[in-house]
Amino acid sequence: MNRNHTAYGLIFCIICSLFFRAEVSAQAVSKNDLLKITAAADTFRNQHPIEKLYLQLDKPYYAVGDTIWFKAYLLNDYLIPSDKSRIINIDIANDSNKVIKQYRVTAERGLSGGNISLNEKEGFTAGTYTIRAYTNWMRNFGNDYFFYKSIYVSGSNENNLLVNTLFNTSDVNNAYVLSAKLLFSDINKIPFSVAPLRLDVMNGNKRLYRQKLQTGVDGSLDINFNIPEKPAALTIIAENERKDKKAIIPVDIKRPENADVQFLPEGGNLIAGLPAHIGFKAIGENGKAIDISGIITDHNQNKVAEFKSLYSGIGSFDLAVESGKVYTAKVTLPGGLIKEYPLPNVKNAGLVLRIKNPMESDSVSVSVAATNDVVRAQNSYYLIGKARGIVCYAAIFDFHESNAINRKIAKSLFPTGIAHFTIMTANRQPLNEWLVFIDHHDNLDIQFKTDKQNYSSKDSINLQITVKDNNGNPVKGNFSLAVTDDAQVKTDSLNNENFITKMLLTSDLKGYIEQPGYYLNSKTTEAWQALDNLLLTQGWVGYDWGHVFNPPAFAFRPERELAVNGSVLNVFNKPVKGTNVLLFSKLPAILMDTITDENGKFVFDGFPRVDTPIFVLKAVNKSGKSFNVRINVDDIKPPDFIKPAGPVLMPWYVNSDSTLLNYAKNHSLLMRQENFPMGGHILKEVKIKAKKIVHGSQNLNGPGEADIILDEKDMEAAGKKTLLQLLQENVKGFTEGVFTTGGRKGVNDAFLSAYVTDLFPSMSWYFIGGKPMKLIVDGISVSKAISHPTPAVNASFFDMRDYLKSHSAEDVKGIEIIHTAGYAAAYLSRFDPGDVIIQAMYNFPPIDISASDFAFVEITTRGGHGPIIDNTPGMYLYKPLPLSLPKQFYSPRYTVTTKDTIKDYRSTIFWAPNVLTDKEGKATVTFYAADKKGIYTVIVEGTDGNGAIGSGRSKVNIKDRQIYLRSE
Repeated sequence: MNRNHTAYGLIFCIICSLFFRAEVSAQAVSKNDLLKITAAADTFRNQHPIEKLYLQLDKPYYAVGDTIWFKAYLLNDYLIPSDKSRIINIDIANDSNKVIKQYRVTAERGLSGGNISLNEKEGFTAGTYTIRAYTNWMRNFGNDYFFYKSIYVSGSNENNLLVNTLFNTSDVNNAYVLSAKLLFSDINKIPFSVAPLRLDVMNGNKRLYRQKLQTGVDGSLDINFNIPEKPAALTIIAENERKDKKAIIPVDIKRPENADVQFLPEGGNLIAGLPAHIGFKAIGENGKAIDISGIITDHNQNKVAEFKSLYSGIGSFDLAVESGKVYTAKVTLPGGLIKEYPLPNVKNAGLVLRIKNPMESDSVSVSVAATNDVVRAQNSYYLIGKARGIVCYAAIFDFHESNAINRKIAKSLFPTGIAHFTIMTANRQPLNEWLVFIDHHDNLDIQFKTDKQNYSSKDSINLQITVKDNNGNPVKGNFSLAVTDDAQVKTDSLNNENFITKMLLTSDLKGYIEQPGYYLNSKTTEAWQALDNLLLTQGWVGYDWGHVFNPPAFAFRPERELAVNGSVLNVFNKPVKGTNVLLFSKLPAILMDTITDENGKFVFDGFPRVDTPIFVLKAVNKSGKSFNVRINVDDIKPPDFIKPAGPVLMPWYVNSDSTLLNYAKNHSLLMRQENFPMGGHILKEVKIKAKKIVHGSQNLNGPGEADIILDEKDMEAAGKKTLLQLLQENVKGFTEGVFTTGGRKGVNDAFLSAYVTDLFPSMSWYFIGGKPMKLIVDGISVSKAISHPTPAVNASFFDMRDYLKSHSAEDVKGIEIIHTAGYAAAYLSRFDPGDVIIQAMYNFPPIDISASDFAFVEITTRGGHGPIIDNTPGMYLYKPLPLSLPKQFYSPRYTVTTKDTIKDYRSTIFWAPNVLTDKEGKATVTFYAADKKGIYTVIVEGTDGNGAIGSGRSKVNIKDRQIYLRSE
């Protein structure tokens, strides 16, 4: 094999290998039926192609203020660049699954790229983030096809506490107790000795424990506390008295008794009298694989089999299944604990599929065994093998002559990747499935060579890349290259995800796969067996046969360009055809018009590049009026963000090593000199901030006089975020809480509740810094505007929540938060309903309230007419998420005079998203070394555009003015 299969080659394979045998049986099957099945599969695949997406990042972790550089590869099942979609969505969410930033990038011939700035203005702080990338078309096939990548973003300063941890759990009086040994130091590894720290133990958002303790001379602390039986995101927050040093420490709990152990027979069932091949998988409480061993016993406690995990907690074993027996797995978990798990019940009739896939063999061995009941039924079955969505093999078989059938199928019929075999009945019902991996070793071979051997620091390095296919022929293609400093960046090891493992392995399997590179990079029989076990236990994400025969309605259209789609409706919510629709844009100046079709639909497309699109749409009826019509825009709502399963990433300062410490230190130094990339003196930073103004605001203190101001630029950046999201993300201390009955600071909470809700006491409400919030829109109290029909019953908490959720940044010009007494005084006097009224209504004693008891939120709408926000008839303001334009990666160019002017702290030495090899398979990139000797890692990934992909890496050693290159 010198090239991945094309679609035509796959279809030809079907016709060449149709039958084991073809005889009429009780359930009639025929060659024509088989051809119809394969034709249906091919038709479904051609009409509904699956897209696969991979992002190469310049490095695996970052810091606040850093930039993520990425190259996106969007391929179809044939691993050819997809032309179905041309817009890729990229979301970044924090560890609470809250999307911090959304991006949209255009893909040309399946390729795209860009950069993501991790600055504080965009809402990024230190913590764990997950990058999700997908196309709208991919949503039809489920989130398993999305690209996910978890990264850790460290803080932007050197004030973090470093901490080494050791956790142990024990069962004391039927309660789980966690013992934590913590060792604190500063970034220079100097012990944080004899210093008081406040420790908060959090179970999600709930505090379990708080205590002030003092570290020992060596910076150590020992604490013990009870934990819930099923903790959720258990963390320890340590902070010093001055609140300038802080560490958030995820608690790594590994109670063996809470391990998840699954036993998965091939085909899903144990069949009496038939041999069974059973896979198993063990995951610890912390989401990481654990090694297990054990025995299988029957109901008489007789040992009938034994097992041991081979790699990453996964293994398999064979079992001779007997009728009437019940089987139990006695599992030895880490630490010696033995726990029992029942195996699935034994069925008395059925058939099993078994495929053996020797690593060096040119074929796979297929065996199908059936019970006597199945044989007597004289039915025939289909055996179908698919790969990359195409049927590569199809046959009919029966059990007329034997209870078992054994055949060999050539691997050459399948392309490299996962092959999916299915036994199907005559009425097209799948019975058994089996996955095998076919490897023709036909990925692209990427090699590296430097132009010379003698270099000094900051010298120019010419790196030549040569790409060939598996026959040694040169390959033209498009590749991306990252060069990072090993002293600062721990690059993903060979066992972690890369372009090849994503496209050929993990994109077709469900769930989290630990170190997927091991299965494809380790060319050993043990790794090959581990890969077979993985496929037995992990699960298939491809569309099932039910979709092939009865295609579902595909709700999500492929996006090919920025477009504005919508409809015009009348007062009766009926579509209006033949209506003129105008589209305006100020920057850039755009004026377009169109006419609605018979369904009232309209489309605007063919836009020029627009950085921040803001469109005004206007519908005009035949009389030239906009009355009695309204516009609906078909805006695509992104899917809910659900973080995939997997272990928690540890912050860089927890159990950190020298590489991570170097990165943190150097990034801080780099941020100090970022405005002086080629030299100069670094002066003390002077920040000049212009006062934000919300135009048209009814702020009682005057324009720009508030504690927190979000102006129109902030609203444009927020896009379609709701008012509730804006408050949650931008206002520190904004929480949902309840009023207590005991009063606070001498002020009865029932009175405060009545005040903020306009005379309607409520237990639940929104608070800012512990103060109940009163919402004012265009100078009008929201609680009055959304009051209930009964005058005595005004806004409840649920009304307020719905209001904040149902309106977005697009509806308003700005938000001003007033929570200090100086600003709040004017609002208290303006909106005070009067103590006498409240006292009379609720029989309160005289109460003295002050401006320090409340927080006010003043919102200025675009219409300026108060809380009831509505669109002008026939008009619509539409602000789609803009298409992001990539920036140029900054790479210094040193000369003799500039080499010694400034220290070079780069962690990403070079990033090139579009490296094009010529007809000889060669390309040369040039970059400058930093000023320290050391080792760089070079990673190159890419495609030839015709179905072949590659991933290669090398190490560049700069040592004593000598540079050496070695491939990994």
